[in-house]
Amino acid sequence: MQTKGVILDDLSALDEVSCFKKPFLCCGGSFRNTKAFEYLNEKYDLTVWDKIRPNPRFEDMVDAAEMFRQNNCDFLIGAGGGSPLDSAKMIKLLVTNQADTALRGPMQDNDIEFLAIPTTSGTGSEATRYSIFYVNENEKYSITHDGFLPDYVILDEEFLKTVPPYQRRCTCMDALCHAIESYWNVKSNAESRKYAEKAIRLFVKNKDGYIANESTANRGMLMASYYAGKAINITSTTSAHAMCYNITINCGTAHGHSVSVNLAEIWDYMNHHNEKVNDSRGRAFVLNTLDEIGVLLGGKNSSDGAKLFRNLVDEFELYTPRADKAKVMSFAESVNANRLLNNPTTLSNQDVTEIYKRVFKTD
Repeated sequence: MQTKGVILDDLSALDEVSCFKKPFLCCGGSFRNTKAFEYLNEKYDLTVWDKIRPNPRFEDMVDAAEMFRQNNCDFLIGAGGGSPLDSAKMIKLLVTNQADTALRGPMQDNDIEFLAIPTTSGTGSEATRYSIFYVNENEKYSITHDGFLPDYVILDEEFLKTVPPYQRRCTCMDALCHAIESYWNVKSNAESRKYAEKAIRLFVKNKDGYIANESTANRGMLMASYYAGKAINITSTTSAHAMCYNITINCGTAHGHSVSVNLAEIWDYMNHHNEKVNDSRGRAFVLNTLDEIGVLLGGKNSSDGAKLFRNLVDEFELYTPRADKAKVMSFAESVNANRLLNNPTTLSNQDVTEIYKRVFKTD
């Protein structure tokens, strides 16, 4: 049996690993302007669905799955950032599972082969078994299923050349947050830490060249995102991600922006409030872990690491999000409490509220 997540050199390699006639392409609108789209459209009887909103919606995925069935498609391609890739994952399973039960119970996998083509260096979705989307505009779902793992992946730095500057900064910071959160996650193990460490080192090495849109650095950052994805595929994320969705939905900031301003405050907060930890390996282990991440970023300890991370937020001009005080105070009530349990230090509702106040610089 073919191993999941086989990395292909390019689209021409598809014919060597799979036999299909009618692929279904789930992509962002800009993907239509690429040579990859031109190749797929000329070579195959292609069905295209590109009605993807920035925060993907379940109801759109249901419509896409129906289009897949009506056109008798036999292969799935997801191309784009996190929204198209997460959408493609759900589309795959909705083709053979009932939509009205998909959110309430387990879905059965199917044999539809799936190719993921990330066009940003941030989400790592091409390496994870997670699909994140919204229902009824602002009700967030995060579903985990082994069937979401792509059979094939193409990592091509050419796609990164046209990523707008703001999204370029936000997506690479999302990758860095994935790696940091996985490294300090209570579920971390030797394998996940190996991937996370590799991602952090690649970020540090390639950051400047990536911002300058240099091809070699773009490749390095794309690999950083991929390895960070492999890390969170083992551990999932922690409080910075659990708390960021309120910001993204209510403040108009990109996902990577939202999670970065959260992580900056959370890391500093944990450096000063770490008497209680969630990790069974103990407080000393947690403190040492935080120090190790600081060293990976180029510092001497966790305190340095938190400062270096905040410097990145400032360097990338990821400004303080805006929301009125009443809205900020309400955010803590809607945070996924289960995701907070992955955090290395214990965060109460009061802690979360305080962190939000620091993020928004409210009294």
